[in-house]
Amino acid sequence: MRYAFEKAVDLSHELANGMPIYPGDPAPSFERAATLEKNGVNLTRMTLGSHTGTHTDAPIHFIEDGIPVDRIPVSDFFGEALVIDLSGKKPIGSGIVAADLEPYGGAIKNDDIVLLYTGSSDQWGNPSTNSNYTYLTGDCCEYLARKKVRAVGIDFLSVEQFKAKEPVAHKMLLSHNIFIIESLSNALRQFSGQRILFVCLPIKLQNGDGAPSRAIAIPIVEE
Repeated sequence: MRYAFEKAVDLSHELANGMPIYPGDPAPSFERAATLEKNGVNLTRMTLGSHTGTHTDAPIHFIEDGIPVDRIPVSDFFGEALVIDLSGKKPIGSGIVAADLEPYGGAIKNDDIVLLYTGSSDQWGNPSTNSNYTYLTGDCCEYLARKKVRAVGIDFLSVEQFKAKEPVAHKMLLSHNIFIIESLSNALRQFSGQRILFVCLPIKLQNGDGAPSRAIAIPIVEE
């Protein structure tokens, strides 16, 4: 077995003005603070929330004594991941339950990173989907916690049902120190059913509840 680094695929969204954000989050802004013409250097002023674009949620996001993003061991940010295709869960906006994952139970290993392609990412940029995307139920998160996975990633703005009365998905995963990667791009789809090497490096934000991240998929080649 080897990793095909030359075939690495970026699973991250570009940060840009007007990009999709979770409704109510700070609107990101990117503007030139200096230019080559006027200042001899290009420099961008950035204003954004810690959960803008492809990002990592740290336990402190919802757990009072949870660890922040800068204290998650760096070795946890890369490892083998299983990509599960749940785009057949219809309609978009439905909740994923444990029974949806049970067919893949034998493939989910202890300490795996589990990446879920729901198909919601195919609607990235469609405003109506920002509040109606496929999410994880508490039942599903309990199942993943029992499997002792390391992290869970999803291909849209949140693992949580929009405006849920109680953030059960976040609390269930983060209370078990299972960190979360949200807003992966639909490039994840091409790895459906596969194991990959996954690298996700969040900005080292001091005491950060989360941070924008660069997420990369590297194919595994069996030899």
